[in-house]
Amino acid sequence: MRLVVAEGEDLFDAAYAAGLRCELVLFDAERVPADDPRVRLTSRVTQRYSVPGEMLARVSAMGHAPRVIGVFAQPEAPGFRTVPMPPRLGLWLAGVGDPGNVGTLVRTGAAFGCDWVALGPGSADAMNPKAVRASMGGVFTMPILEGVRAEDLATRPGLRVVAGVVNGGVSHWDADLVSPLILALGAERAGIEPALDALGSSVEVVRVTIAQEPAAESLNVAAAGAVLLAEARRQRAQGPSAGEA
Repeated sequence: MRLVVAEGEDLFDAAYAAGLRCELVLFDAERVPADDPRVRLTSRVTQRYSVPGEMLARVSAMGHAPRVIGVFAQPEAPGFRTVPMPPRLGLWLAGVGDPGNVGTLVRTGAAFGCDWVALGPGSADAMNPKAVRASMGGVFTMPILEGVRAEDLATRPGLRVVAGVVNGGVSHWDADLVSPLILALGAERAGIEPALDALGSSVEVVRVTIAQEPAAESLNVAAAGAVLLAEARRQRAQGPSAGEA
């Protein structure tokens, strides 16, 4: 059984709301009263402890000690071959190794209507504590597909991949982001190109570049993903012709 840690009230509540099974919970004995709703909620959790605040501070990865830390059974990840294809909007991360970026992209994907987030080779675990915090609990509700390689995408004919690239792609304002697609994002240094090389000819690939000031540094992967997903949302709200302007 794989476990995921939820630190703080917000993530603890999000995990419970998503239906995850709580295996262990630690409460700050000084800051959580006996009539706290979370104490009542966890009355049947066998491993439930009230501990000194300094103990929570030692075991927590947060800058400030939370009032509650829960350990939950991690939901089983769906398989790439079991989800409907093509997705209306999927997000594939290849080589996104920073868990904060992965968590932020999961949160952003949930906000802008992604069907799922797929983690390719070299991407951080979405259940890493830093990713869980950055997702603000999005990892508990967003389907996360693990270990999805470019070769796996190539086995599903008819997929359309829109790849974010720093230079040389069509403007994100002009690209068709209305039709079903998988948005592909890569490592900030290597980019997505190494992963695209393995797709072969069975997958349509459209390279998209975000328009920005010429002298500006390229956006980090989480910011770039937010821009592209927001543009997809805007185009879909305006109808099929939005990406053809």
